[in-house]
Amino acid sequence: MPSVASSLTVPAQAPGGGASTEVEERRLSWEGYAYTARVARYGTPVTEPLLVLGGSDQTRYSWVRHERWLGELGTVVTVDLPGFGDADFLPAEHGIDFLAECAGHLLRELGLGPVNLYAGCYGGAVGLRLAQRYPELLRRVAVQGMSDHIPRWFAESLVGWVRLLEEGRVEETAEEFVRCFVPPPGDRTVRKHAALTRLMYRQFAAQTPRDVAVTVERNRRLLAHEWYRRAPVPAVPYLVFTGEHDTLTTPDLVRSVAADLPGARFTTIAECGHLAHLQRPEDFCDLLVRFFRDRPLEDAGLPYCGPFERNQPDTAGPLGRSRRFQGLSWGSS
Repeated sequence: MPSVASSLTVPAQAPGGGASTEVEERRLSWEGYAYTARVARYGTPVTEPLLVLGGSDQTRYSWVRHERWLGELGTVVTVDLPGFGDADFLPAEHGIDFLAECAGHLLRELGLGPVNLYAGCYGGAVGLRLAQRYPELLRRVAVQGMSDHIPRWFAESLVGWVRLLEEGRVEETAEEFVRCFVPPPGDRTVRKHAALTRLMYRQFAAQTPRDVAVTVERNRRLLAHEWYRRAPVPAVPYLVFTGEHDTLTTPDLVRSVAADLPGARFTTIAECGHLAHLQRPEDFCDLLVRFFRDRPLEDAGLPYCGPFERNQPDTAGPLGRSRRFQGLSWGSS
């Protein structure tokens, strides 16, 4: 189906309070589903544009705060793909491949590529599929909080959340949601734990009926389709990381993804769980900017990072296999 595009350009403030720049909003359509891209241009680019594919509950506006640091790169593109934000509702019959194809369509419509890619959590699945399907569109890839399979306990939680949401028990679902994404401190330091718990609960509990319908369908999609695919990826630089206290995509789970990517660096962000971009936003962005600008990482003595591990390009994990969650139906108790 032909693309439909419209745009709106508004002024924005450059990082550090410098000269103003432009933010362009582009309304596009892929296979009949409308979606919106936000393109923020900050001064003279120092590297390829950055495409951000965030997690399941993030929108194109979730990263505006981070642009004060990411804007150093030059151009930052965020997007509400179908089934996210204010894009069209996307039925669960459309899976990760559809979203990756849409992301590829976005880059072609904007005339971008190759780009730097940050892909986190749900966006990590879409981003890696994008790399497999359109390797020519990517220059460097950073992946956060991505696992090579969906843990059974989380899959069971998703089924329970869908049931609760369909019964209108949104606040109860919000409590369960927070427990999955925000690890308790215990005898360890978890930055902004109390504030993050309040923020995540309020955002989830404040969902409109449309938001709830979108969330339900997104969760159904997650378990109905192939989540992680082992297939050839482009030979570009890879950075893979997560929070050191991440209980959803634990360091060991994320390390398994790094092992499948040729030459990938793996590290953790200290004192964080799954939401490092909210717990240490400036450090999170500093890590990405360093990586996308080819600055030193291993020898930089970054105080917010754990040790960097690196596999050699010829030791990446087996290709051609795939994993998806199996053995759980939406009618399970």
